[in-house]
Amino acid sequence: MINKILFYLRLGYKLIKKDVVNREDYRGEYDKVSDTYHYWLKEMGRYTDHIIHSKYIETDKELKILDFACGTGYITKNLLTKSTKCKITSVDQSSKMLEKLLDISDDRVVVVQSDGIEFLKTSNEKFDVIFFGWALSYFDHHELFKLFNRVLKPEGIFAIITNVDGTLDKIEKIFLNVMNENQKEVVKPMDIKLNLPQGKKGLAKWCNLYGFKVLEVEEEEVFFNFKEPEELLQWLNITGAAAGTRKIFRNYDEMKPFIIEKIKKEKYKNGVYEINHKFAYGIFRKE
Repeated sequence: MINKILFYLRLGYKLIKKDVVNREDYRGEYDKVSDTYHYWLKEMGRYTDHIIHSKYIETDKELKILDFACGTGYITKNLLTKSTKCKITSVDQSSKMLEKLLDISDDRVVVVQSDGIEFLKTSNEKFDVIFFGWALSYFDHHELFKLFNRVLKPEGIFAIITNVDGTLDKIEKIFLNVMNENQKEVVKPMDIKLNLPQGKKGLAKWCNLYGFKVLEVEEEEVFFNFKEPEELLQWLNITGAAAGTRKIFRNYDEMKPFIIEKIKKEKYKNGVYEINHKFAYGIFRKE
């Protein structure tokens, strides 16, 4: 018990000091999953379509659009099929993810490799619409939403889809237990849970605080089942759903057997190993 208390005190100290998995770590992680990220898109891209095809975004107009943390360009590519008039700036920090977008030769798109926060701080552009898909958990929303407000035109549209609190149920517990039992192998924790809103109400609250009025907001939850615990862990790794967890440990591969044992214990249900993705999405207007 004393060791566990000391463990959480150390974690708390690291969180306070910001000695945590950082944006540069995430960049490296998404470089690694760039070739397998299509597995995520195959299953979850359809939910991103909720914001792409929103009735509140008039794509027949000449819109200046920011696709922020664009990844391999799912949103950008879909927007190009919807509108001949849009001008899109697609920004991401992962060069490997952007390679999947750079093969598009289209003068409507400008691709920018940059840390997202630095781009927003230094950009002199103003956008009609900002799309932001699946990356909120990697940012401090206080800083990010202020910057979104800065670069968005008056009455501009902010479209977002994000994981929310309760997604990947028990995965945080699994990693914390492995960290506690292998404390000498822990390099730094993740603070990702701090950046997840409490469902659609939490997302709406965050947006309202920074000058965005709700036009629509919804939440959903989907489940995936696997026959073996190794398959569930592989899903987390190849899709980027657990991006950053490799950076927690000195040697992630040595920790994998311990993680798999915890998955066996915590995620077995009705003959399968189940994982959930809980998320919210919404369209907001800058007031």
